[in-house]
Amino acid sequence: MAKYDLIIRNGCIVDGTGVPRYFSDLGVREGIIERISGSIQGTAAQEIDAKGKIVAPGVIDPHTHYDAQVHWDPYCSNSSWHGNTTVVVGNCGFGFAPCKPSDRERYMLMMENTEQVPMAAMRSALGWQWETFPQWIEHMRKQPKGINMASYLPLNSLMIYVMGYEAAKTRGANTQERTKMKQLLNEALDAGAIGFALSYLNAFNSHKDIDGSPMPTDSMNIEDAYFLADVLRERDQGVIQCLCELPGAINNQGVAEELARRSGRPVLHNVIAAFDAMPDYHRGVLRWLETVESKGINIYSQAFSFRAWNEFNVHDFNAWQHIPVFNTFSNAGGIKAKTALASDPSFLARARAEYDPAHMAGAGGTLESFILHKTNGATSYAAFEGQMVGEIVRATNRPVTDIFFEIVSQSGCKADFRTTEAVSTDPAKISEILRHKRVVPGTSDGGAHVKFHSGGQYATDTIMWMAREENLLTLEQIHFKLSYLPSRILGLSGRGSLTEGSFADLYVYDFEKLNYARGNYEIAHDLPNNDWRRVCRPSGIDWVVVNGAPIFQDGRATGVLPGRMVGNTGRAKDELLSRPAIAAE
Repeated sequence: MAKYDLIIRNGCIVDGTGVPRYFSDLGVREGIIERISGSIQGTAAQEIDAKGKIVAPGVIDPHTHYDAQVHWDPYCSNSSWHGNTTVVVGNCGFGFAPCKPSDRERYMLMMENTEQVPMAAMRSALGWQWETFPQWIEHMRKQPKGINMASYLPLNSLMIYVMGYEAAKTRGANTQERTKMKQLLNEALDAGAIGFALSYLNAFNSHKDIDGSPMPTDSMNIEDAYFLADVLRERDQGVIQCLCELPGAINNQGVAEELARRSGRPVLHNVIAAFDAMPDYHRGVLRWLETVESKGINIYSQAFSFRAWNEFNVHDFNAWQHIPVFNTFSNAGGIKAKTALASDPSFLARARAEYDPAHMAGAGGTLESFILHKTNGATSYAAFEGQMVGEIVRATNRPVTDIFFEIVSQSGCKADFRTTEAVSTDPAKISEILRHKRVVPGTSDGGAHVKFHSGGQYATDTIMWMAREENLLTLEQIHFKLSYLPSRILGLSGRGSLTEGSFADLYVYDFEKLNYARGNYEIAHDLPNNDWRRVCRPSGIDWVVVNGAPIFQDGRATGVLPGRMVGNTGRAKDELLSRPAIAAE
């Protein structure tokens, strides 16, 4: 009889390919699914009884920012808690390589201000043992990981490394600089980069520099990005991620289209979402996807399509920096300076004059839609705790900006608000988006915005909402979207499906018990130096398995770290990027 490392017995397998679910055993040897059969006749070092449970491929999230967090959290939670077994970093053009030693502090400041990764944690944990992108990949290859990780070459980092910081922000590249960037992109792809990533939102990106100005790629000569797209065409390799659309503010779909045309490679466009205030917005994106497909151009749009929310105090929240008056507030300084500004008559007059609800879609919603979650010292508003700011406006007949900033001032920036309009929660709109063949779910932003957001639960929410609660999508459709489709877009070999010969990345869950706390986030003091973040834990997930090794049982880490760096040029390259599983220290 065959001896396996792991046998999962009696499970209902939803294999990710879209074929109907079926009941079977699944046998794993050396990290690979070797046998799927109704009754495996063999023994194993470990067996899991999955009777009554769903066995599904591990979730693949193309849009995370775990570049830093993996250094202190090898499991990349929240994502791994919710069945995520592969993540992609370097998104939006932000990352840590290539980086000259003199720019290390500047890169960390960039990551803190754009993605709200805490500076103190990065200073404590990164170590900075690299300069070039190949050295970064080697460093990450050796970094203990609970889940698999792939990396884009972040275009902000590349531009700053080649052009210098000020030049990258103020002008296009010259011929010599373009040649150098082409050389470094080739080196990065040789080392294992899956492509390159950028944001191109001009002045409208909430991802601002420390002085409130746009980051290099947002103000770049876009021809420089097209030049790099030509490199991917020459190699017939790689993927491009492009954040180029902000609902209600800017539409640079043509940039994504030209990047796809020039490269001949897949482009992941960010972002598509549904908004109740703009009921036809998402349909316009879907029509565009169909138009470019008819031209033979290969673009997919990643959806922000789960019941997400932000919980925030205004000191830690800066998702509204593309709106001038809020940009002024976010960059006013520390808590004392912001508290003083919140009661400054001239600032309040400006806020009343400039506030426009139509511009707030990309900032988590209108002020009126925010819930006063916790007053935290704003005593005159204690009676309104748990109500929307709009309800306070109606009760007091005062301008919404006056009320909002008075709460901020009274609480010393400590009042907590909760968004309700981050995206539409109309299931008909969301299912319309997710059914489209050119849409992939996700945009968890895992590892980023940790003081006010948690998105790793998007797969759990999609299953609960779309399949169990609304019966609008089948599990077969959902797991195809969560795993197999992103694996094919990204070119990840042998991942995203439960088929013989594929890597054993999977999770086992109880469909009826799958859940997470939707009332509020949990505060976890698990960052370096006992710093805190907001997290969202699941229930109903029995096992998470990466490369054949269980990493979680009933939400508890097993202490095994089998994750690997992965690329998109085949298994031979992946073997060079991988390292054996090790025990957690």
